[in-house]
Amino acid sequence: MPKYFGPKIFTAMALGAALSLGTLPGAAIAAGQSATVHSATSMATASSIAPTSANPISVVAARKLDRNPSHLDVFVNKSYPLKPARYTPKTSTVSGTGIRLRPEAAGAYNKMVKAAKKSGVRVKLISGYRSYNRQAQLFNQYSRMYGKKYAERISAKPGTSEHQTGLAADVGNYNGACALQSCFEGTPVGKWMKKNAHKYGFILRYPKGQESVTGYAYEPWHFRYVGTSLAKSYKNSGAKTFEHFHGVASTKKNSPKTVKGTAKTTANLNMRSGAGAGNRVILTIPRGKSVKLTGSKKSGWYQVTYKSKTGWVSGTYLSNVSMPKSETKKKETKKPSPKPNSSSKKTTANLNMRAGAGTSNRVILTIPKGKTVKATGKTKSGWLQVTYKSKTGWVSGTYLSNTSTPKKSKPKTESSPKKKVKTKTTTANLNMRTGNSTKKQVVLTIPKGKKVEITGSKKSGWYPVKYKSKKGWVSGTYLK
Repeated sequence: MPKYFGPKIFTAMALGAALSLGTLPGAAIAAGQSATVHSATSMATASSIAPTSANPISVVAARKLDRNPSHLDVFVNKSYPLKPARYTPKTSTVSGTGIRLRPEAAGAYNKMVKAAKKSGVRVKLISGYRSYNRQAQLFNQYSRMYGKKYAERISAKPGTSEHQTGLAADVGNYNGACALQSCFEGTPVGKWMKKNAHKYGFILRYPKGQESVTGYAYEPWHFRYVGTSLAKSYKNSGAKTFEHFHGVASTKKNSPKTVKGTAKTTANLNMRSGAGAGNRVILTIPRGKSVKLTGSKKSGWYQVTYKSKTGWVSGTYLSNVSMPKSETKKKETKKPSPKPNSSSKKTTANLNMRAGAGTSNRVILTIPKGKTVKATGKTKSGWLQVTYKSKTGWVSGTYLSNTSTPKKSKPKTESSPKKKVKTKTTTANLNMRTGNSTKKQVVLTIPKGKKVEITGSKKSGWYPVKYKSKKGWVSGTYLK
């Protein structure tokens, strides 16, 4: 049983019109809002709000944040880093792997894997505990490859990673299908984990559509161990994220930086995790208190901030509501300033746009011959930074001409050379990676029986290949 939940939970619905009209002594909860008491830990709150001893009414507060990194329910994200930042847990090796987890998580993982195997599903552990220094290496590597802004979507900064607690596990299929990719959700392991992981104490930490809350892109492979009791409570709560469950869904990074208005409560008012009485209560705002309006309104509910918490309240119990319209209009009409020294260029061949200046960098997309691109003004070693179809990256200046320059004879294209194309066929579902190693990031998974173009020389048993306009490296073991 989690330490913040008592053995019994009593639930009472709001007491109807009598309570909403304030006809009962000490009536405190606005109509339509549910009220709940959590054993002895909430009794002080309950007694202060309850109108009579016969009608115990209080509000379920958001679950208290546990910041102790040695606890299974420690809460950590971008806004709540580990303390100390270089915390190092005791870990043990998960049987059958070289990967380490906290002993509690490792034991639960082994039970889960055995249960999955009985169902005909084989779960593979891809990643577990990472030290502060290892996380720093990964984050810096992704920042160099993709830029810091994108790196922050796919990798945690050192000191803010759940992997550092020893309680996070990245899982996959034994055949490598959709490893560390969003398509993992549709694989046998992905489906089984989503349905059953909570039974063994694991929760899906970064769900789909919640990047603005968690701060990370959807990761159907990333599961966090919190213990079976808390995992089941979280599952049954219906909370969209662990942040919602703890009442911190608006992280410091994503919270509004400016106050768009204010209002005052006309009753003790429940702040909820969403716009509607069916959503979880974060806290109760006392009558007569001022709240800050974020500017969001939905079906008569306002998103507000009170005592560092952000959530939704019914507008029925707010007075003196002020939301300046001018600020919203200014933001809508504001145009981004143009980039300096920009000019138009035209491609003279099918041209790869890359993440950096050089052919070793990742291909973002292929720009067709004869298309106009916008040069930002940045150049490096014969490469130009350009923008095409809202994407910005680097292209070789060899295959660019000024828009006014007469048409030149067709040069050899980077992506379609005239020389005879060498191909091979995959003998299994095969991961294409950014480099010649299984430690490199997966670009995509090539299905079994597909032809790939060999673009260069073999290196350490790996081939550089091209498949569906994407370039990367694959193991030669699975090519014929």
